[in-house]
Formats: sequence, C-alpha cells, structure tokens
Amino acid sequence: MDLGPLGPIQSFVSLAGKSRRAFSIFGLFMEDLKKYLDLAERLGREAGELCLRLQGELGDVKYKSVKDVVTIADVGSEKLIVEGIRKAFPSHSIRTEEMGVVEGSDPDFRWIITVNFSRGIPLWGISIALHYKGKPLVAVINLPKLGEFYTATLGGGTFMNGKRVYVSKESNPLHAIVSNGDFNVGVAQEINARNSRNFAREAEAFERVKCLGSAVVESCFVACGRIDGFVMTMSYPWDIAAGALMVTEAGGMATHIDGTPMQFVDSEQVLFSNGLIHETLVKTVL
Repeated sequence: MDLGPLGPIQSFVSLAGKSRRAFSIFGLFMEDLKKYLDLAERLGREAGELCLRLQGELGDVKYKSVKDVVTIADVGSEKLIVEGIRKAFPSHSIRTEEMGVVEGSDPDFRWIITVNFSRGIPLWGISIALHYKGKPLVAVINLPKLGEFYTATLGGGTFMNGKRVYVSKESNPLHAIVSNGDFNVGVAQEINARNSRNFAREAEAFERVKCLGSAVVESCFVACGRIDGFVMTMSYPWDIAAGALMVTEAGGMATHIDGTPMQFVDSEQVLFSNGLIHETLVKTVL
C-alpha cells in the first residue's frame, strides 16, 4: 500500500473512514478513544497547574547533559502524568523525556510525554500522546502561559480551547512564515551546522524564518495557522508524538525531512506544514 505523503497517519485515517472493520482493531473504538482523550485532558490540565504553581520555586536547575536542563517542574509533572496513566490503563506502556520507558504488558499502546519548562520563557507546554502500534490516536498539548489547550483525535480534528482549528491556506512560499528548531540539541556541532544551513536556505525561500525553541508550541502554531511550516533537525518521539497528530488533523502534513513517513524514532528529522508549502520545504532543507 502506498502510504502517501502523510505516511501512517494519513493512511490510518483513510482506512478508518472507509470501514467500521478498521475500528474493530480497537474494540469499541469511539468509546475507548473518548476514555483516552478524557484522561489525557485531565492529566494535561493538572500537570499545567502544577508547573504554574512551581514557577517561582524551581530551586537549582539541573543539567542532564552539558546543555540540556531539567527542573523539578519537569520531573514532578511527568510523575503526575505517569501515575495517572498507570492507574487508569496499567497494561499500557509509557515513554517520557525524563523518566524513560515504563513498560506495560500491552506494548501496542504507548503513551509519549514531555514537559519543556525552564527560565520563565512562556513558550513551553505539556505534551501527551497515545500511539497504537506506532500510529497516533490521541494528542493533548497544554500551553499554560498562553492559555491555550489543544486536543486532537484520529479522524476527529484538532481543537484549541474547544474550537476547531485548521492550518493556514498560504500557498506562496514567499509569503509563508516558517520556524526552525533551535541549536545545541543532540550532537551540537552537527546540529548547529545543519541548522545554520537550513536557516540560510529558508531565508531565501520563505518570507520569514522564526526559531521559537519549543516543538510542542511550533506544532500547535502550524495546526492553528499562525505559522505555515516547522523544521526540526533533531527530535525525539516526545517532541513530536502529539504535534504530528495536531497538524495532520488540522489539515496539514507531517513527514520525515525527505517527505517520507515519520517513524517516531530517536534523532528523527521532521517537517510539519500546512501541506501547501510542504514540497518547497522538503526541497529547501534537503
């Protein structure tokens, strides 16, 4: 089967839309999906409230690597989310940025979580996604300082604060605004060189190039049409697991950097866009 430009995300939506048998993989699919979304929403809101309470009392910021920080808000909110998932769905597996992998007896269902929070910059968020056999089912992203709460379900659309949102309709790259992933993530020398090259090429191809520094924020901004594309030259599943569904359910595209299907693996390079500028984005950064 040709998976098309959206890869497993688009093909799975297409299959589910054609036949109720596709839903039978999940048993009572719609009911289960609602349970998963309700849990993710509740935990996303609780984690956001915890982070906001902890803002003024983070204490010493720790470094898990030379240039990668972790705070008590990161760890505390992840713990809250993991405990909530384990209580509700003890058989499900979980992967988080700080706590690592919590294996369950049913590895087909995998929750992927991150909280990026430090320094008081308001562009941070809580990201919770549930994947089934590597395909996104449910996504929640809470951007507490912006007062924005995003949700998406497979085949059900993307919503911000309960209102349906869509990607932009900008088709002219010279009028498009894109964002590029930040520097000093992963193998710094290699990533920084790649980012520098991408910025130079993007500046020629598009109207404006931003660097917002948060994949969960940038994916939401693509999904609601504030920016037209996002390039991430170094990602982990927790960076993109929820954002990919947000973008595709809002009508956009989410692919590997060469336009092939995303794999949701460590060190993956990805592109999110409104779909209309995606081909140009691929050609620009390859």
